[in-house]
Amino acid sequence: MFIPRALYYTKNHLWLRQIGLYDYFFGITEFAQKEIGEISLIELELNVLHMKKEMLWGNIYGLNQTFSLLAPFDCKVMATNAILDENPSRINRDPYNHWLLRVSTVASAYGLLTSEEYSELLK
Repeated sequence: MFIPRALYYTKNHLWLRQIGLYDYFFGITEFAQKEIGEISLIELELNVLHMKKEMLWGNIYGLNQTFSLLAPFDCKVMATNAILDENPSRINRDPYNHWLLRVSTVASAYGLLTSEEYSELLK
């Protein structure tokens, strides 16, 4: 399974790409998209712009299961990826290039997993 080295990961199978000092893109890992199956709907529940750690911010519905999206840290939502509204199954073909959210935070990468740590988690 492909796990890019330049990203951070969470135990609940999100990848995070750091852009700038405190901004990140969030997406789901290859492992998560395989578990979900063919993705039919991404439902974001962004009722607030500021998310707290462990807050549910959406669900991904697939052929095999539904996947809940939880915030890995306190952050502010900057943007969503509108391209996925039309064709959410793009994530199945290329999960590491299709982000779900862009967020900003004052948190550092502390508490996130490296590619090696995430790989160990999957074993």
